[in-house]
Amino acid sequence: MKKVWKKGILTTAAMTAAVMLASACSGNNAGSGTPSASPHEAASAAPSDSSGSTWLSEKPITFKWLVADRKEAPVRNDWPIFERIREATNVGVEFEPVADGWAEKQQILIATNSVPDYMLVSHTDARTYGPDGVFLDLSKYMDQAPNLKRFYEQYPEAEAVVTGSDGGIYSVPIIEGKGFNFSWIVRRDLMDKYGIEDPTNPDEFYHMLKTLKEHHPDTYPLVPEKASHMNADSLFTPFLSAFTGLSGFVSFDSKEEVYKFAPEQPGFQETLEYMNKLYNEKLLDPEFLIMKPAQWEERMLSGKGLVSWFWKARVQLFNNNAEKAGLIDGYKMDTIPLFAADGKEPYLFARNMVGGSGITISGKVKNPEVAVRFLDYLLGEEGSNYLSLGIEGETYEFVDGKGKFLESLGPGPYTILRGDYGIWYPGVAMDFGKSRDAEILNEDAQRIEDLYLPKLVEAPKALVMTAEETELMKAKKTNLDTYIDQKISEFIAGRTPINDETIKSFIDQCLKLGAHDLRDMYNTSYQRTYGGK
Repeated sequence: MKKVWKKGILTTAAMTAAVMLASACSGNNAGSGTPSASPHEAASAAPSDSSGSTWLSEKPITFKWLVADRKEAPVRNDWPIFERIREATNVGVEFEPVADGWAEKQQILIATNSVPDYMLVSHTDARTYGPDGVFLDLSKYMDQAPNLKRFYEQYPEAEAVVTGSDGGIYSVPIIEGKGFNFSWIVRRDLMDKYGIEDPTNPDEFYHMLKTLKEHHPDTYPLVPEKASHMNADSLFTPFLSAFTGLSGFVSFDSKEEVYKFAPEQPGFQETLEYMNKLYNEKLLDPEFLIMKPAQWEERMLSGKGLVSWFWKARVQLFNNNAEKAGLIDGYKMDTIPLFAADGKEPYLFARNMVGGSGITISGKVKNPEVAVRFLDYLLGEEGSNYLSLGIEGETYEFVDGKGKFLESLGPGPYTILRGDYGIWYPGVAMDFGKSRDAEILNEDAQRIEDLYLPKLVEAPKALVMTAEETELMKAKKTNLDTYIDQKISEFIAGRTPINDETIKSFIDQCLKLGAHDLRDMYNTSYQRTYGGK
């Protein structure tokens, strides 16, 4: 087996953290608390008896599963659905929650080849490190995993993005389902109170913020969820799209079917000037440079923030939490339509049916056959229903043959489902589409769907990169993203003036850091895999 640390030398601090993590995540012995079966005993599932047993192991076995913790729904090891799953399979799960620094801890575990039995990873990491033995090659167990085999037959794109250079399959991608994730979030009660119409272009959006500020001078109406400009949930993204037509810095142009570098496109400087104007007129929260999710949530609930861009589900969550808190009479969050500058068409990328990450099994797992069959069970109808829907009659019911969450759970019951049951939990559930289809939308949620669905554009297909392309991305992307993120903040806050000279200097430095290299590599990968114009 090749040793993964050949790809780089960890610092002393990283190595220390790695040792601590390896100790904490020593799930590769496949057992803690519950006695585990020996490899021989676990290698063959207990045969079904007259009672129809579905046990996967003759003796109880427990696997460890690393998962990013959620503040609003902390990870629990007594989730009811996993009690049901254990009773059905004789396999238990011990979750190892990570509260902070998920990405860093994940990378240390991969670099030291000490990943737990199950863990969510990006497809790039699965393809890259799977052949080195960090993750189990699932292709060798397909004869024992009928659900897994059907999964890849149904989603051939999924198999392509998780197949390593050696032909092995190293993870099971998350199915996201159709639809979209993000929307504008606004205080509808205040818009109605002041007679503000839904904006249809950036100028009208600006006047909406100005009106809110005039009536509430102690607020900064527009608040980002965090101090970042690089992701689809970042506040900069809808403005960049509105002025340039691109939803990202190295972004796919769906009309021309090519990747472009946004700062070189018409409208980029206008994007910066627009956001700088919002900042100078105190319409954008001046702490956008250091904003944290907890601060954002407090501002939006307390009335200090009135407008944002984030996950559409937060509209209902804000309304639920505001009602419980009883701080503001008539508090009502809602959405507004997408808007764009003259000559640009407002749009939003739909979700990719196949998500960008998948569940892996450690290459060192002591009971690989049972581990694969357990993953296969979770992909099957019974296991998938537990992870995505919960317990029939308690969290969902079948309506016309399809699972629907019970109305008694209330609208947008994400916190209840995740916190109390472990349902639809990121990093654990594998079919988000089934959960989303089970939602019963109230009037507010349906309004968001009606406004945004007509504006959806098919998301860029997942790129399947060669080993050389993957190395290029790793070598260039982090430094480029860091530089862009920092400079965008400087432009918005006025620390760097916005003019032709500074924009050219910015673009030149981006090119030195590899902007065109990444753009060209993405286009090569896209054309090789899917063809292109």
